[in-house]
Amino acid sequence: MSDYDRRPTNVNVTPVVPPPTAGGGSGLSFMVGALLVAVLAIGYFAVGMPGLNKSPSQAQAPDRKIDVTIQQPAPAQPASPATPAAPRP
Repeated sequence: MSDYDRRPTNVNVTPVVPPPTAGGGSGLSFMVGALLVAVLAIGYFAVGMPGLNKSPSQAQAPDRKIDVTIQQPAPAQPASPATPAAPRP
């Protein structure tokens, strides 16, 4: 029997890290930009295309001016005090 051990006692392992790739976020930015354009287009049509002129054939809503006058009743006059009786002689 020999006292010699053929297995190594320390092993130096260097981790292999792949080099960073360039342009990895371009696909994500394209999708975010497309979603932004879609949301803006939907908002433009939902508001009613504010840049277009209205044609005269469109129905117009009636003028909604309402004038309401409320008058309070006149306050009740307090009853006049009874005249004191003449003093007795």
